[in-house]
Amino acid sequence: MVRKRRGTRAYLSAEDRRAEIVEAAFKCLQEFGYAKLTARKIAETSGISLGHITYNFKDMNEVLVETYRYASRTLYEATMENLGKAPETSMARLRAFLRAGFTPSILKKDYIRVRVDLWSAALSHEEISNTELVLYQRYREHLALILSTIAAERGRSVDEVPLLTDTIMATLDGLWLDWERRQSQEAVDNGLEGCIRLVEAVLPA
Repeated sequence: MVRKRRGTRAYLSAEDRRAEIVEAAFKCLQEFGYAKLTARKIAETSGISLGHITYNFKDMNEVLVETYRYASRTLYEATMENLGKAPETSMARLRAFLRAGFTPSILKKDYIRVRVDLWSAALSHEEISNTELVLYQRYREHLALILSTIAAERGRSVDEVPLLTDTIMATLDGLWLDWERRQSQEAVDNGLEGCIRLVEAVLPA
């Protein structure tokens, strides 16, 4: 975040100020949860003035939308980093894609709590719901592309790719929720291995 100085007073650009507020909102969600999140709470716990929040965001829905994007970007960046490190084989890339959502930084209880809270918020806030759908679709498209590549390499029809994609996406969501409840690494490992075995069964080499 680039800070500039005007006279003797430090200030932030509008873009950086919004980013600062979103990061503060994310921390508040981690500590207090969605039900207790207010602009005043963000201001009180972060040292950001209430005026900065109301000036830079039209309402709390907009803050939550941007916070959802911020949280999702963490997962997306972890996924891209894992894919960048994976061997060039398509199955290795699939394993890397699946594992990216279950690294220690993603499985931190406060991060999972924010994701679950924002999922809940999406049920009653159209803007948050629309944002969630866009981000979900981007993640889903990456998975579908990997599965389509596996099918092509093995001479299999891509007709089964939507079935595999939907099943795996639902499994990943379930594993995140289960981790919030039980923190079982064995359950995560079993769930991810189940996804791999499903792909091997539907798209055999």
